[in-house]
Amino acid sequence: MIARPLRVGVVGASYASGTHLPVYAALAEAGIVELVAVATAHLETADAVAAKFAVPHAHVGYEALCEDPDVDLVDVATRPSRHKDMALAAIAAGKHVLCEAPLAPTVDDGLAMARAAADAGVRGGVDLPSRIRPGLAELRRLVLDGYVGRVDNVAAQAFSPTFTMPAAVASSGWCADAADGASSLRVHGLHTTDILRWTFGELTDVTGTAATRQPSWPGGEGPIPATSVDSAAYTARTADGAVVSVHTSWVAPFGAGWRLVVHGSEGVLVAEAAGHTGHFPVGLSGARRGDDGLRPLLPAEGGPTEPFALLVRALAMGDTDDIPTFDDGVAALRVAAAVDGLDDDAPTTTTSEEP
Repeated sequence: MIARPLRVGVVGASYASGTHLPVYAALAEAGIVELVAVATAHLETADAVAAKFAVPHAHVGYEALCEDPDVDLVDVATRPSRHKDMALAAIAAGKHVLCEAPLAPTVDDGLAMARAAADAGVRGGVDLPSRIRPGLAELRRLVLDGYVGRVDNVAAQAFSPTFTMPAAVASSGWCADAADGASSLRVHGLHTTDILRWTFGELTDVTGTAATRQPSWPGGEGPIPATSVDSAAYTARTADGAVVSVHTSWVAPFGAGWRLVVHGSEGVLVAEAAGHTGHFPVGLSGARRGDDGLRPLLPAEGGPTEPFALLVRALAMGDTDDIPTFDDGVAALRVAAAVDGLDDDAPTTTTSEEP
């Protein structure tokens, strides 16, 4: 039983209008949260979003929302290049923060956010809800329970046609600009990295390669230039020494979705989704020594916003053990930086040492 619903303010309306805001509105009807404020850069946009989702306070600019006394938690649902300033403003005002992934465009920015939250005694969470998908939560439970025995090899692939499609470019075309902090490795790949860390512990000996293979994307009025990484691959080792490989691209015209295979001394687990695990349900199958072949363990069920809803519900109820933190966000960025080299001081390998 919660004494008072968590009072949420959302910064940004573009991505949030189709994802975060409908979830908050539904949870508000259930009495789990209160959606009390929204902020955008323009009054007309803020007013329109507030009217659509019955939000009492519409603010122009994130600063005003962060200072709103009715807000307990600020949801930063903007592009990564804007996260640091918005999160720091919320933290300075004593608010908890839930930040869209990736946490920041660089490791240094992410560290500044994590340290500020720790110093202020507020919670910093990252919207990496793939780990809350039932299929992936069950995969982790089975691995920890010894279903596959000693884990020896882990292979993940995420191939998507996302930015070969004009509709996706129209809604998220800013991802083409490397300066905004997004890439296939740091968005789709970051969710996979988080799942791997959550399931197997810190990744070490990270090495890889990254490329921009598609230099333009199909925009509504013609091609738009693309500088962000669209294809990347890396290898690593788990805390127990298993060999890991990850390969991701969001410009694969015939990309068949996402797949994670865990091979162990006594069995195998296979998790699959039709697309990005943040939005597509994950099915799980497995086999152990003596079985005739793979058998279904959990079907791929659930809607595109289900994991985010589960994440927010857990936050509101204080059940935060499996909620990705700012420290998790930084650790995932360290892996990405070791692969794409976009952070000036990025190491060529990562270690399990705390930052």
